[in-house]
Amino acid sequence: DLQKALDEAPNAVIYFSLGSNVKSSGLSDNVRKIFLETFSELPYTIMWKFENEDLPGKPDNVIISKWFPQQDVFRHPNIELFISHGGLQSMDEAMYNHIPIVGIPFAADQESNVRRMVSKGLGLELSLSTLDKSSLKKAILEVIDNPKYRNRVKELAELSKDQPMTGLERAVWWTEYVIRHKGAKHLQSPALDIPNYQYYLLDVIGFILAVISIAVYVLIKILKLILRFIRYLFPKSKIKVQ
Repeated sequence: DLQKALDEAPNAVIYFSLGSNVKSSGLSDNVRKIFLETFSELPYTIMWKFENEDLPGKPDNVIISKWFPQQDVFRHPNIELFISHGGLQSMDEAMYNHIPIVGIPFAADQESNVRRMVSKGLGLELSLSTLDKSSLKKAILEVIDNPKYRNRVKELAELSKDQPMTGLERAVWWTEYVIRHKGAKHLQSPALDIPNYQYYLLDVIGFILAVISIAVYVLIKILKLILRFIRYLFPKSKIKVQ
């Protein structure tokens, strides 16, 4: 039972998820071994979003599941750390709930997301290519034991929450605003009324290609004239063989 595991965890709980695009079950044997060996040496409970039913070598302090109610997990007071692949939404949810992060980016925008998170003092970054048991354990203990990360997360979370209305209230207000003003035409993008060839800049691309084509044509003509002129100035000598 998830609630029981969270409530009765003897120490902190670490939540580990690589999102929906990166599959933990698809990690290489070496990387998976690094995580398992590191987790086995920690005094914490680890909740790992893992897509398979079984995880060979799983320590007793690791709980696996194909899916966790992430926002509910983040709200539990025993969650002390989020190990993430760098997905923007997941990291925002963690920050909102005052949870520091250890980021291990895999691809796409994840690297820039994690670096931005580190620059704000919300956690640490690890590289998958150089990941080992020592660096992983060191990063986890540093972020959990050093209060500066959680304090910084709390600070930014309070800044983001200090707004005149909640996100839901804002969504409702703008929905009603659009209804009141019959579609709010004054807020619609001008791109809605332009033809597709302008929207995709086909006219600009066509103009540029035309200019390039004309320039190439003129250049070829000039080169031909130069060659003719050179041949005129230096005609080939005709040698008559007797």
